[in-house]
Amino acid sequence: MSVTSDLLFAYLREVFYKTSETTLDLDKLDEDYTLFAKGLMYFAHCISQYNEFASALARGDLSIKPPPPENELAAPLKTLQASLKHLTWQTQQVAKGDYKQRVDFMGEFADAFNTMVGQLSDRQAKLENEISISRKHADAMEKNSFLLGELTEHIPEQIFVVSVENLGILLANEIAQLEICNDPDYISKLMKLLPEGETLGRNDYIEVQFTQESAERYLRVNKYQIEWHGENAVALIVSDISAEKEQLKQLEGFAYRDALTGAYNRFYGLLTLNDWLNAGKSFSLIFVDLDNLKYVNDMYGHSEGDTYITKICGHLQSYSQDTVVCRLGGDEYMLLAPFADFEDVQKRMEELQNSIQNDDYLDDKDIYYSISFGIVTVDESNEMSSSDILSVADERMYAHKRIRKKERQSIG
Repeated sequence: MSVTSDLLFAYLREVFYKTSETTLDLDKLDEDYTLFAKGLMYFAHCISQYNEFASALARGDLSIKPPPPENELAAPLKTLQASLKHLTWQTQQVAKGDYKQRVDFMGEFADAFNTMVGQLSDRQAKLENEISISRKHADAMEKNSFLLGELTEHIPEQIFVVSVENLGILLANEIAQLEICNDPDYISKLMKLLPEGETLGRNDYIEVQFTQESAERYLRVNKYQIEWHGENAVALIVSDISAEKEQLKQLEGFAYRDALTGAYNRFYGLLTLNDWLNAGKSFSLIFVDLDNLKYVNDMYGHSEGDTYITKICGHLQSYSQDTVVCRLGGDEYMLLAPFADFEDVQKRMEELQNSIQNDDYLDDKDIYYSISFGIVTVDESNEMSSSDILSVADERMYAHKRIRKKERQSIG
């Protein structure tokens, strides 16, 4: 009886720590416990399926095949998988402009999602209304000289009437005249950037990049063929949209950057990974996980945890100038290092590990910094998807973490 109890207890302990590697020799058990042992083995099998399924979902792999129906342990995760798939589809529909999508599950996330979609819908309606108003304003403008002369001094755009024959300026409002004073060749430079002989509709415009005194400007130009006092001419309405372009560039930067660290975010990282795969590039992907971030947060507060995250980011960004460093979220980073083999990457990461553990910030603090990482090299013969690569790197990272944990325990 004692031997059977010991075997069953040892098996149960092994199931808890490494389900997929656990076996139980039924021949060594008392016959009275054989049925119970078989049930326990089936329970371990269900746990193994559950863990594999849960790990895949945690990595964002929604395409994984769920455990069979008889595994009741996985039923809630199956429901979560179906919900996440539907939510992904809804998000794709929103990206296409369908703002009628609503989420009626997932609690506070549903409220945030529905609020965001509602705001997007309101902004689109407002933008469409503003566009409609702008179009009506443009349609209302008459191309005859009297009305143009009356209106041009009261709008912020530059307005020119230019001779087709010799590019002579026949009319310029006040703001346009100031432009000519600053640069007498302004019109000739601008006309070279516009298509010759092309007549635009009332609501059409051309955007051009204009170089002036080594500075880049962006102009939006409406061009109309008109007759001016019997002379063939073009009317130009010019708006300086440089500030708008710069603001758009900043907004795009925000969309690709992690707010806490300033590193690239998960969206940009996965976009770059797929781009490199599609281009057949050779590179190494390094999946990095901060050790004991939860401990730092619990013991010293989330502010100290944020410092931990940003300090690690700084070290990772020193990997190389052409390496893309992305914060995937929480305590996870992904590095994409071009033209690197496994040994070089391993050596460089060990150097970074050493610099991280000896960060000057830790000199007077009772805090320990370290990372675990997994490396996957990719070349032109690669057939793995981005999800497969991340999965392999994640598994190697956890293997590295286990090895280092055993090393620390043996030292201790």
